[in-house]
Amino acid sequence: MVSKLTGQAFEELITHTVDILTVLDGEGVIQHESPSIERVLGYKPDELRGDNVFEYIHPDDRQKTLEAFYEVIEADVDYTTGDVEFRFRHKDGSWIWMEARGSNKSVRELGGYVISSRDISCRKGYEQQLERERDNLDRFASVVSHDLRNPLNVMQGRLELAQDDCESEHFDAMERSLDRMNELIDDLLILSQESETEPLLDAVNLQEISEKCWQNLDTNESTLNIETERTIVADESQFKQVLENLFRNAIEHGGKDVIITIGALDNGFYVEDNGRGISEDARDSLLEFGFSTKTNGTGFGLSIVNEIIENHNWNLNVSEGREGGARFEFRNITFA
Repeated sequence: MVSKLTGQAFEELITHTVDILTVLDGEGVIQHESPSIERVLGYKPDELRGDNVFEYIHPDDRQKTLEAFYEVIEADVDYTTGDVEFRFRHKDGSWIWMEARGSNKSVRELGGYVISSRDISCRKGYEQQLERERDNLDRFASVVSHDLRNPLNVMQGRLELAQDDCESEHFDAMERSLDRMNELIDDLLILSQESETEPLLDAVNLQEISEKCWQNLDTNESTLNIETERTIVADESQFKQVLENLFRNAIEHGGKDVIITIGALDNGFYVEDNGRGISEDARDSLLEFGFSTKTNGTGFGLSIVNEIIENHNWNLNVSEGREGGARFEFRNITFA
C-alpha cells in the first residue's frame, strides 16, 4: 500500500508495480490510475479519470465494496482494509475478478485514498471448478449411498435365504462379490466426506490411537510395535482412517505374521512394515484415485489417506523400509 510518497517517487512506483494502484476522492471518483490497468482491464491510465469507480463494479458486489470504502474514509486513524473480492467491468464488457485493499494513509500526500487491486480471475476459476467437482462428488455419493446400496441389501437378503434352502459352491463367490461391492461403496463415501471436511484439530497421542486402530482390525498373527509416545495435532477421526488403511494394507500384502512399526522422525513420524514392499514404479501411482496393487482391490484406501494428508497440510513420502517392506513417512507434523 502506498504511504507518504509524492511526486516523482509515486510516479515511478505506479509505473513499475504489477498491481493496479488507484487514487479515489471521498466520493469514490477516480483521480488517478497506474499504467497496469491497461494490461489487466483494457483501459488507458487516464481513461476513467473523473468516473465513479463503483459504476464499474458488478451490481452484486457493489454493496460490500462500498462498505469497505466507507470504513476507510470514516476511520480516524491510519487504516487499511482487509482483502475485498469483487468483479470489475473490463473495457470489452466482460467481468474480471479482482481483489483489493484500501488505505487512508496517503490522503494528505496524494489528495485521495489509495486502492491496490489485482486480477484473481485464475484463482476464482480454480475455486469454481473445485466447487463444481465437489457438487458432482456429492451427487455421486448420494447415488452410491442410496441407489446402489439398496439393491445390494436386497441381494444380500436373497442370498441368505437361498443359503438356508440349499447348498451351492457358487454362494461363496456371490458373497465375496457382495462384500467387495459394499467395501467399494464404503470407501467411496469416506472419500467424498473427507475431501470436503475441514479437520477438527486436537492433541492425538500416537501410541493410544495406534492401539485403538489395531483393535478394530482382524490382525491375524501380525505384530504392532510402537516406538514413540509423541502426541501430534490432528483430526482424530480422520487420522484413524489413515492408520487403519495403512495397517490393513500391510496385513493384506505383508502376510499374516507381518510386523508393523511406528516411530518418530525429527518433524513427523513413520509407519513401516517388513512385508513385500512396494516397487518404485508403483510408488508414483500409489496415492492416485482408484490405484491398487491387488486385482480385487477398490484402490480407494490410499486415496483416502492422501486426501486426509492434504487436509492436514502434511507431507508424505513412500519408500522402502529397513527390512524391505513399505515405509510411509509423514512430515510437516505439528506436535502437541
